Amino acid sequence: MTDVTATALLLGGLLYLEWQQQRQLQIKTKSSWLKVVVAIVAALLIVALFWSANTISNLRLVILAILVASVGLYRQGLGKTKVITYGSVAHASDYQRYDRVITETIKQGTMVTFWSKKGGSYSLMFDQPEADIREFFKENLPQNVALLTAEEWATLENRDAQDDRQRQADMLAAIRNRPQRNRLPWQKRGRRSEVTRKG
Repeated sequence: MTDVTATALLLGGLLYLEWQQQRQLQIKTKSSWLKVVVAIVAALLIVALFWSANTISNLRLVILAILVASVGLYRQGLGKTKVITYGSVAHASDYQRYDRVITETIKQGTMVTFWSKKGGSYSLMFDQPEADIREFFKENLPQNVALLTAEEWATLENRDAQDDRQRQADMLAAIRNRPQRNRLPWQKRGRRSEVTRKG
């Protein structure tokens, strides 16, 4: 019973922290009724399929079902200082952790990609127009985070790729045209014998 109580307290703490995160939401992602329905059905199925005569096991099931349902019920989106996603408590997703934020208009609204050199990237979908999302970011993003459109991002990526190719070509040319003193020992010996024969 002790482990169930401890688990329930941990779950309660997690749900409270997530509720606090929800209060910070300024712009919410697209709502998905399918996600909510799937989460609730999954939670109910967990309880229905694994219900037993054991009270402790049933309490564990209920805790697990609440956790699964909460994933579908909580919303994601943008706060003033961070991206609000499920499980992103404290400073886990502060805007300053990202190098670039890319906005792109899509059929259903706007897609926003958060890109970091260290941690990869992920995207969120919004109902709001791209202009509104960009205005929000201009007011709230730190100065060290670049706000780019999809076209600017593509141009930047092409430029970086060209710079990388040029850098590799320069390195290869430097290796091919290195001075004689950098030859391998047997190549140097061969060169000396040629000079001796000519003399």
